[in-house]
Amino acid sequence: MRRLLLSMLALCALPALAAPRGTTAPTVAKATPARTVAKATPAPTGTPIPSGPKVIVYPFTATSSGLPKNAGAAVATIFIHAFQASGGLEVLPTPPPTAVKLYPATAAKLGAGYYVAGYLTPIGQGVSVLEQVVSVTNGVIIYSKTAQVFSVSDAGALALDARSAILADAGVGRDYQPSSPSNTPAPTATGPAGQAASIKISGISGVLGHLFGKRPTVAVASPTPEPKPSRRALVVRVAGNVPGGILTTSTDLLAADLHKHFHTSVVTAPSGPTAAVASTICGTDRDATILTGTIDLLPGHFMHRGSSRFYLKAYACFGALLYHGHANAGDTPTAIRKAVDDYVELHPDNH
Repeated sequence: MRRLLLSMLALCALPALAAPRGTTAPTVAKATPARTVAKATPAPTGTPIPSGPKVIVYPFTATSSGLPKNAGAAVATIFIHAFQASGGLEVLPTPPPTAVKLYPATAAKLGAGYYVAGYLTPIGQGVSVLEQVVSVTNGVIIYSKTAQVFSVSDAGALALDARSAILADAGVGRDYQPSSPSNTPAPTATGPAGQAASIKISGISGVLGHLFGKRPTVAVASPTPEPKPSRRALVVRVAGNVPGGILTTSTDLLAADLHKHFHTSVVTAPSGPTAAVASTICGTDRDATILTGTIDLLPGHFMHRGSSRFYLKAYACFGALLYHGHANAGDTPTAIRKAVDDYVELHPDNH
């Protein structure tokens, strides 16, 4: 009986013993900074970093049968890898084979803000690459450049130029990086060539060598090309009722095609008819020939796509018109090349 009474007293005493601790517990809980810290430093809910301008790279178009069928796709692959390695752009998957005239509509349908396309022309043991960056919003060529390519690094440098143009047009700094880190570190070398050289493009390092390998090499018996005539070709900006970016690109193409045969320079001409300002264009080089042209885009009709006509003119330094011819083709680069070939056939010495 005594034991039972003691046990009951002990049980009754437990709440009393626990009461002091219970009364101080809330005070301790309020002093504990756990909840206060949680309210003071909430989880970040700021605006997420954008993934960068969206871009599609279409296979480049070969303007000559002298290149393998996969040449355009190979150069496009190099651009895609360079974009991904340098960061800042969201590269969308390349759509199935698409007609050139459907490039803008297809890019818009897939949600791209820009697309990259271009042309390839064989030159010696290299390839002349014309790159164009087009804004899907307004259809304007925001950047174009023509350069000779002999390696992956050369093509990568062109890609980095295109990347800079896209970021600039989109209002994003050139050092912008995507929100999710890439497995491939961004290049650290300075300048497009240095950056391109540091980009590791796995799986296609021999792509351009493979392309060039399928082309005939220079014969050992004649390792040097035929000398060009001494008379220089001065190329004046092409004219035409087309966007300025196309005129700039066409001028570069005209100079590149003429450079295969003559010593060529692109010159700035004063305003006015070429014949009237020819003397100023030539300056002290009185033996030069002035070449320029005009683009005329011909609209298509039912079941037929449009075409391009290029008028080529050559002037003497005293203003006389030496040559006037034109060529038609399905695209402007081909029309320019054909017009130059016709001129060279009739005037191999640029006279």
